[in-house]
Amino acid sequence: MGKIVWLEAYRGNRIEKMRHEALMGFPWGKLSKMVDEILEPTTRLLTPQQQYVAEEAVYRLAFEAYLTGMESSRRGERECPPGRPEKDRSHWFHRVYRDSGNQLMGQVAQDLDLFRYLDEWTIQSVLAFMEEVGIKWFIKGVDEGIRLRRRGTL
Repeated sequence: MGKIVWLEAYRGNRIEKMRHEALMGFPWGKLSKMVDEILEPTTRLLTPQQQYVAEEAVYRLAFEAYLTGMESSRRGERECPPGRPEKDRSHWFHRVYRDSGNQLMGQVAQDLDLFRYLDEWTIQSVLAFMEEVGIKWFIKGVDEGIRLRRRGTL
């Protein structure tokens, strides 16, 4: 008789493994540098709590976009491989994943209640930065997923 394989358990283990790989491979230093250079001047005059919320939103979005990119790496390798120019890859993201990227950005903003903590002008600046971060880190996640698949780790 055959053995029963519970797909939900398998899928849960796979997602947990992918989250672990993403956490270990995520370039936190590069994101910190980007936040310091671009976001910090915008949030410099905010209270420490407001700065924390804005930065937390960016970090959370970047990690989730990176993870989503890793999950999408098989399609990314097929449709828009790493050798293509950054502009082409950005267009590919907008064509294929813009809606889920916007949904992720909205979810992060809602989870952290950004609209409660930040004024309208600051929100616009933070959301524009988050959009840029989401695209960049999604593509980095696709690249990392491709690299891990080639190694047989993912």
